[in-house]
Amino acid sequence: METEASQITTNLSEMPPVERTSESSHLVTPNNSPKPSYLNLVSNICALIFTGIILYCCFKDGASLFSFHPTLMALGWLILMTSAINAVTPGDFATEWMPIRLRSARHWVLQLLAGLIILVGFLVILSNKIINNKYHFQTLHAKFGLAALVFVCFTSFGGLGALYSLKLKDYLAPIYIKLLHASVGLVTFCLGTITIILGTFSKWWSFGEVLRYTSLVLALIILILTVLRPCLKVYFRLKERLGYSNN
Repeated sequence: METEASQITTNLSEMPPVERTSESSHLVTPNNSPKPSYLNLVSNICALIFTGIILYCCFKDGASLFSFHPTLMALGWLILMTSAINAVTPGDFATEWMPIRLRSARHWVLQLLAGLIILVGFLVILSNKIINNKYHFQTLHAKFGLAALVFVCFTSFGGLGALYSLKLKDYLAPIYIKLLHASVGLVTFCLGTITIILGTFSKWWSFGEVLRYTSLVLALIILILTVLRPCLKVYFRLKERLGYSNN
């Protein structure tokens, strides 16, 4: 086994620079998969608890059109989008056993569902304001929400670019297309989570300080645990790629 491993290492070191820095050498998943991490599992549990709190707050006094806005946003951002990001995060407890193609398919299916639910949630609050003759995008929560929705659109189109990155290699290297998509996606998720946090500090919230700050802590845990590993992945991939480019 040691002889075989040393042979592989020797062959890689003898490869020409062009082959060593080819896109396939950076896109192929290594054989030694990282150990499963429980961080993503913790973020999913926190997302379920947060969504449970939102459901309680929205429907404890009966249902209205507005009740579906926080509910759909919590479901879209903190459950579906979190699960979508985790699906392509190295060491994810739920998906590490899956082949890379299946994990990728799970990612874009969940992202598509998340985007649709977020869009419906946006249309709900838009309709509610029109019905009640209220002004649009006046608060910080609303402005961040609009920015997050715009970024969702960019991220979705970027996902198509990442899916067909090899066909776009004449314009931009596939590794850079995927890194750009991942980076914009992480910014999008941060904007969405910040929007939800701001919602718990809006005039709508009348459910006590304990639930408010419990929701805040849960949302921050979800945000940190969801984006930490992907951010490190993007950083090291970019550092590695730029390092190769400088050689």
